[in-house]
Amino acid sequence: MSILQDKIQQIKQRAAPISFSTIAINEKEDVVTLEDRVIRGYLVKWGNKNMYDEVFVKGAFSKSIRERGPGSQAKYKITFLWQHNQHDPLALFAILKEDDFGLYFETMPLDDVPNAERTIKQIKSGTLNQFSVGFDYVWDKIEYDEKTDSLVLLEVDLFEGSVVTIGADMETFAIRSKEGLSDLHDDIEDFINQIPRKDRLQARKLFALQKSLIPIEPFEQRKKTLNEDKKDRKAIDYSYLLNSL
Repeated sequence: MSILQDKIQQIKQRAAPISFSTIAINEKEDVVTLEDRVIRGYLVKWGNKNMYDEVFVKGAFSKSIRERGPGSQAKYKITFLWQHNQHDPLALFAILKEDDFGLYFETMPLDDVPNAERTIKQIKSGTLNQFSVGFDYVWDKIEYDEKTDSLVLLEVDLFEGSVVTIGADMETFAIRSKEGLSDLHDDIEDFINQIPRKDRLQARKLFALQKSLIPIEPFEQRKKTLNEDKKDRKAIDYSYLLNSL
């Protein structure tokens, strides 16, 4: 079996109905602005390798935008959500387009719903500082880049974009202080170094996966992805992760 086929099989084994990929807002690059209840920014950055070794390239969303984006005649249009929760939409997109940097968006003015006000306040404060896309794979539109050991996503089915607290990529995980981030990484590495070497990579993936799934709804989807029947956890459960190896 080729490397590409093997990696696609791995994706299929772990894939939920909707998959997620996240970009952190970088104010220095003016990635996000907020004005008159309209949020502007990027949902995806081209060439950004995520925790599943996936990379989006320009053109990956063009078909979805054409079929379900602003200006389309689709009954369901790609929607801006709160924390990937399909029961909590915030607005439709006024602009959704691919530029040279990534997948740029502008929402319509956020609807008059409770979490819209919360979103505005928390983006202004910096408490919310990440965006994410919800998509499905197009299996025959994936290539393998041996040089970077990554899956290149040439096309996906895009269903929604969200403002999120915790992203799917460990490197975009939001901790408000550098000291807190350093302590978290040290604690995780100390724990991982205590387990057999052959299990360490999977342990790291499990830590990152649990962080990425905390804000995702519904709960049944999280259970399917984690393949476990235990109650939802808001904090990292070291013993459970170790037993899952």
